[in-house]
Amino acid sequence: MIRALLPALLLLTTPALADPPPPQKHPGCFVLLDLKTGELKRNDAKRCEKRTSPASTFKVPHALIALETGVVKDPAAMRKWDGQKRSISDWNRDHSLESAIRYSAVWFFQGTAKEIGRERMKDWLHRFNYGNEDVSGELTAFWLEKPLRISPEEQVRFLAKLYRNELPVSEGTRETVKRMLEYTPKTVTERTKRMAGPWSTGAVVSGKTGSTHTKEDGDVSWLVGHVRSPKGEYVFASLVTGEHPKGPVALHAAADELQRLGVLEEQDHPY
Repeated sequence: MIRALLPALLLLTTPALADPPPPQKHPGCFVLLDLKTGELKRNDAKRCEKRTSPASTFKVPHALIALETGVVKDPAAMRKWDGQKRSISDWNRDHSLESAIRYSAVWFFQGTAKEIGRERMKDWLHRFNYGNEDVSGELTAFWLEKPLRISPEEQVRFLAKLYRNELPVSEGTRETVKRMLEYTPKTVTERTKRMAGPWSTGAVVSGKTGSTHTKEDGDVSWLVGHVRSPKGEYVFASLVTGEHPKGPVALHAAADELQRLGVLEEQDHPY
């Protein structure tokens, strides 16, 4: 009799594991493009067509241009820090193109922008059909403040060309930049570690964050990127604007939305 009751007693005394909370609704614009089928999903068409500053997501085309023009010949070669102390401690040291993308070191790209020059920068953005292609104004800040603008949909179209190998750059340049954008346990920073997974499908996420402040949109937070998994291959853009969002809000919103859409699934943890 006691043996017969044991399973029922165990069910009553063992606490049930709580289901994880459902992903939150994306607070801004999210665009997802299936590279195989061409299907485009948007949570807010009007919002996703509006242009704003690309901020540090511009480091993706910027890196392609720096490599193609020969301004950077070796992505692992270190450039000497200019000695100017900045609020982000990881910027206050020497950087390579690879580490400058990882830590989003603005001073590195301000230097390469000067070496590339306005005319070559403008020419390459035209070849890429990147946003409004406007590089007028301050050469070291046109992607952070004004006048360069791009919409989330345009970000996705640009990334689709990169990952479909349709951009007018060499294979070496293209594959180098793709590799530098991958989030792995060895390459993520404290801000981006959520994107390294592990994901249950074995998915690999690549991406670039960006943040700035504009008069029109207030605080701007971006994550643009790519997902490769057995389920398929996708590019996406996540944009959150408003007043004083804390941390990489677009990155966390993107992770939630990719899970909600079934593109990413968190790996179950053993108990």
